[in-house]
Amino acid sequence: MGKVTSLLAGHLADGGVVVTSLLALSHRLPEGFVRFCAASSAGLALVATLLGDGVERFAWLLVAAVAALVYARARRPGTAPKALAVTSVAVGVFAAALFALLSSDGHGWLAVAGSVSSALLLGAVTVTMILGHWYLVDTSLSIAPLRDGAFWLWLSVLARWAVVGLALALGGWEVLHISRAADLVFSTRGLFFLFRSLTGLLAPVALAALVWQTVKIRSTQSATGLLYVALMLVLFGELISQFLLVTTGYPL
Repeated sequence: MGKVTSLLAGHLADGGVVVTSLLALSHRLPEGFVRFCAASSAGLALVATLLGDGVERFAWLLVAAVAALVYARARRPGTAPKALAVTSVAVGVFAAALFALLSSDGHGWLAVAGSVSSALLLGAVTVTMILGHWYLVDTSLSIAPLRDGAFWLWLSVLARWAVVGLALALGGWEVLHISRAADLVFSTRGLFFLFRSLTGLLAPVALAALVWQTVKIRSTQSATGLLYVALMLVLFGELISQFLLVTTGYPL
């Protein structure tokens, strides 16, 4: 269970840094929001490092370091340099890829795609949900950052679908012990995958579409409520996904 928790915390931290930095590339974000996201990512990355094992922990240490750098820069007055945001995105993607390559036993490119897409999905739903709360205290905040956050959420959901589909096509059905529809219930791994699909793949598609529509009509409170539901479902779905990754070796 420690390995699964480490995976979830690491990818959540990594995604938080990446998505926050992606938004900072195009928008002037509230300093308090950036500090909160950076501090949370640094803390989660350290948890992942402590619970992890082997040289893979180096990837999460990289995430903790860049998150601490973003936090330190956000405490200084003035606009954060674009170079820092670009560096943070690059380091975040590199860390997710590095972890996948160091821990994968095969299909390295698929492991990298799974790691990056998981981090992006977790980061997009979490950061966008936190950003939605900022509109409750800062009514003058432009809707553009939230719109871009909703876009990244939609994109990451599609990426996650693509990765899982490829994993199933390359042998995932066999390792899940699924040869017929009934195995989704009567096979232990199949049942786990069923719950993972419902909470982490199917529900986020519908919620991402609803979030996009509510942001378009500038209903920030409704969008935040939907994002909160999406966050709970994605966390549960990705937790099961990391468990399946540990037990099967496939990014399901």
